[in-house]
Amino acid sequence: MIPSCLSLMPSTGPRLQTAGRLASFLTTLALLLAGSQLPRAQGADPVLPQWDPAGIADFQLEECRGRTVTKSDLLGQPWLAAFIFTKCAGPCPLVSSEMKKLQDATQDIPLRLVSFTVDPDRDTPDVLKYYADKLGADPDRWWFLTGDKATIFGLVRNSFRMIVEDAEEPQPGFEVIHSIEIMHVNAEGVVIGRYNARNELHMARLKKVVQGKMEAAEAQRLNALPTDALPTEGNDESAAGDSEETAAGSVEIPQWVLRLPTTNALLNSLATICLVSGYVFIRRGDRNSHAAMMLSALVTSAIFLGCYLTYHFALQRYTGNSSQPYQGPPALKPLYLCILIPHILLAPVATGMALTTVWHAWRKNWEKHRRLARYTFPIWLYVSVTGVIIYLMVYHLPRTGAGA
Repeated sequence: MIPSCLSLMPSTGPRLQTAGRLASFLTTLALLLAGSQLPRAQGADPVLPQWDPAGIADFQLEECRGRTVTKSDLLGQPWLAAFIFTKCAGPCPLVSSEMKKLQDATQDIPLRLVSFTVDPDRDTPDVLKYYADKLGADPDRWWFLTGDKATIFGLVRNSFRMIVEDAEEPQPGFEVIHSIEIMHVNAEGVVIGRYNARNELHMARLKKVVQGKMEAAEAQRLNALPTDALPTEGNDESAAGDSEETAAGSVEIPQWVLRLPTTNALLNSLATICLVSGYVFIRRGDRNSHAAMMLSALVTSAIFLGCYLTYHFALQRYTGNSSQPYQGPPALKPLYLCILIPHILLAPVATGMALTTVWHAWRKNWEKHRRLARYTFPIWLYVSVTGVIIYLMVYHLPRTGAGA
């Protein structure tokens, strides 16, 4: 593989002119792919959730350790609410695990945690107490409430404006369909935020909010963006309620941002085609076509780098996080990491080697050019191909929850 500069080739001829036209076409195609994603208009501000400014409705429920709890008992300090049931075979353990993390992270902060069972007929105080003790819940800060089913369902639906209903065809562990949001309530009893327990970004923001490191309104603005959207339905078998919840609390961010990952994958694919074509041409002795392909690959890769950086800066702006985590099947995550880590390490190496290889061609240092090109080609090709594979694994594998 001998990457060359088109300008270094012998004077004009039909094959050189054809190669030049092909290079121009591929470069123009790369520019069009990138240009099609540029912002055309500012995105609308997110439509944030709205809760009753008068606060949640009054209620009277029983805490698992025997005391009666009403709304007034929770006034005076902020608190977090979660909806679970002890026999849940779905995401309830995850919700309670996130509540436990929040309990441990806020030991010196005046904050109460409250878990409402959505299956009060089965979750008696004794059952809830056993559940709380297994979690390591602090009885002074984390309460587990049960009681009248109509009261609990009414609170969830009307005050917190979340989903809860009995499953039409209940299966063991999936008797109740419910949201897995953790709700943030201020000291006056007014709901001021919701955070998806499956979404690591949401949980990180909630922790910052309760620690006073982020405003609740800013966290909700970021949560409302669809880049963060994950299923909110407690029962994975029911998607209707999930889509209703997502629609109620989010609007689209600028489309040009959402299209950039696909554009980047297409640019990587185009660079791969150019690299392979360039290799085939030089093996056939067609230096002009080889030069055209390699220059096209270089330009395409440069455009990709610009789009890549733009996407990650935009992601930071709209979601508060500069990267999109892997959220596919856990069984494939080791494979994903085996592909990702070499890709990250080799990307800057490929950039430097490609530029150096072209530089030697420009200087007509053909021996150094050939020697370096033998290593440049496989590294550059690996980075381009795995860029497409990583895109498919991050954005198109079935999601199972917020990954790392």
